[in-house]
Amino acid sequence: MKKVLLLSAGLLALAACIRQGPEPEQTTPLSAHEMRERLIEQNRAVLEAERADIEAFMDSSGLAFVPTGTGMHVWTQTAPGSPVIDTAQRVQLRVHVHSLHGEVFAESLRQEVAVLRDNDAIWGLQEALIRAHVGDSLICIVPAHLAHGLAGDLADIPPLTPLVYYLRILQ
Repeated sequence: MKKVLLLSAGLLALAACIRQGPEPEQTTPLSAHEMRERLIEQNRAVLEAERADIEAFMDSSGLAFVPTGTGMHVWTQTAPGSPVIDTAQRVQLRVHVHSLHGEVFAESLRQEVAVLRDNDAIWGLQEALIRAHVGDSLICIVPAHLAHGLAGDLADIPPLTPLVYYLRILQ
């Protein structure tokens, strides 16, 4: 009987140890400098992954994209003899918006956009329009920081999503 009691007590002690798991490892809190360095490392990794995805998309397309200097890349088919868009005007666009991997966010959307200072247009779209002509067709690869950034678009677009804009400038 004593053996049974000792065995039961031993099993209960073992079960209690298993339920609790190992003691958490004691770590010292990170300094402000260490925390900053870790955040910078993580941001660099995210940006490198985004650049690699953009490069892969451009390579697979076979088109000659031109970098704009802000991280965006644009391919343009210019309409012959068409006028340059005045930065003070509003333009009519036919817009398709996709992710780099083909997820469709907007399709056959007709949109009117002010070339500059349009609060409803992403910065990348406005940057592309500054260089465009009426009648142009453009494919714009817009990195996340020129699109919807860290927040994404609450309706459809996830955070940190680079976008591909297929544009036709109607007037």
